[in-house]
Amino acid sequence: MSLEPPFSVADRWNEPWDVMAFKKWALQLRRRLLPREVTLGLVFASPKYMEVADQLVEVLRSSVGIPTLAGCVSGGVIANEREYERDAGISLGLYCLPGAQLQDFAFSSSMVRDALKNGEEGFWRRRFDPGSESINGWLVFAEPLHFDIEGWINSWQKDFPEKPIYGGLSHFDPEEKQSLVVWNDALMSNGGVAIGFAGGVCIKGLTAQGCTPVGETWTITKVRENVLERIGNRPAFQIMEDTFNQMSNELRIRSRGNLFIGLAVDEYQEDFGRGDFLVRNLMAANPESGFLTIGAFPRVGQTLQFQIRDGEAATDELKELVATRSKADSGKQIYGACLTNCAGRGWAMFGQPNHDASVVYKMVLPQGLAGFFGNGEFGPVGTRNFVHGYTSSLAVFREV
Repeated sequence: MSLEPPFSVADRWNEPWDVMAFKKWALQLRRRLLPREVTLGLVFASPKYMEVADQLVEVLRSSVGIPTLAGCVSGGVIANEREYERDAGISLGLYCLPGAQLQDFAFSSSMVRDALKNGEEGFWRRRFDPGSESINGWLVFAEPLHFDIEGWINSWQKDFPEKPIYGGLSHFDPEEKQSLVVWNDALMSNGGVAIGFAGGVCIKGLTAQGCTPVGETWTITKVRENVLERIGNRPAFQIMEDTFNQMSNELRIRSRGNLFIGLAVDEYQEDFGRGDFLVRNLMAANPESGFLTIGAFPRVGQTLQFQIRDGEAATDELKELVATRSKADSGKQIYGACLTNCAGRGWAMFGQPNHDASVVYKMVLPQGLAGFFGNGEFGPVGTRNFVHGYTSSLAVFREV
């Protein structure tokens, strides 16, 4: 009895550039998907292939016949359960998404500036109609050099509320200040590409910020911009100090240099746990004033909890989120996935190869997973989307 062919395949190619050799490899990958049609292709390539990116795209669009193609230049690539951080190569994922209605759009830095200057709801919907009304979620790849990323994501979700955004920011050359995003036949050095999912396929996933909550939850009672002055009607520094002193010796050691702030996205929840907090940097602590300076602009009344970010916390969190995601997807057909990892994870965080990919790939098997290491990750926390750091953002393509 023959096995049913997969709905997606992914693999990695890492050879000196030869257009015919790459074409042969890509067509072999395409044959593994037969007799299914290709709906979507995702490609991530290390910087050494930037000079031949036009040839690479031509092969994938014309020879392999990928109707919707997206991706970017990356610091490392991911294929199925393996992560390639050095001498990365090219990761290619081919996806058959039955019943999907994909809408792909490009946006530039000038469009983002117009959206932020305009400020009114409906800017992006007017640009992309018809077709955007039924979109259930987004996969986005963008370059990090030319536009206000936080501003873009806030204006985007104003037009598409409660629609998750996954993906992330491409790698860039700090000396040449160059980056690259792939959108079908186009190679974009400015802006990004957004793929909207509608029809019979939805985009679900998880946002693993690499942290575990410590201590109690508190209510912010006085704040000035990004400076926490009072928490629970006490000096913010004092709350942090008390939290540290109440930790076990093991947690104290782990928290040194690894303590962060978690801001609850929905302060009306009764119970909080992993995945309920937006994690941001603790930038400065002043024992004299009692103030804490953080990498966010919190609100009075918002719930706060301190967080530890290290390899052990990140492992525990990822496994817990994968278990929750697997339970939610039980009984639904998985068509494949895309994993975006922060360049600060991988070997640097875990001291071992393939950590994140090997954990999340278990919920994707036997389908394909393509991904990359980038310079910022998109992912929802609660019903809102954010740009993260040190995060693993997994987009799962699933039947509705």
